[in-house]
Amino acid sequence: MATIFLVVASVALLAIAAASVYSIILMNDAKKVLNQLEVSVREISETSRPLLENSGVITGKLRTIAESVDGEVTNVKTAVDSLVTAVEDLVDLEKRVKSRIEDPIMDTAGYLAAITKGIRVFLRVLKD
Repeated sequence: MATIFLVVASVALLAIAAASVYSIILMNDAKKVLNQLEVSVREISETSRPLLENSGVITGKLRTIAESVDGEVTNVKTAVDSLVTAVEDLVDLEKRVKSRIEDPIMDTAGYLAAITKGIRVFLRVLKD
């Protein structure tokens, strides 16, 4: 019985040793993968640092451009408002000029038409 116990214990110890060796191999592979992951993370960190710094500069420039555009929009709005006011003033002037000149011109045109008609009738009567 002692022999069987020794054989079973030896097999168990060999299984534990094999499992230990296998786990050492797995840990070694895991170490290599983790090292590669560390290298990749470092490379990403190093290459992304300038990108992040440039994005800060770009964001600042975009903010400046947006503020400039906002100022220009205000200037354009002011210019358009001034143009609208000038056009409205011009339309008012046209209405005033038209109201003051239209009636006398129409009266003069009517008088000229009546005089022309009168002269034609007079000439026609003289001819007959």
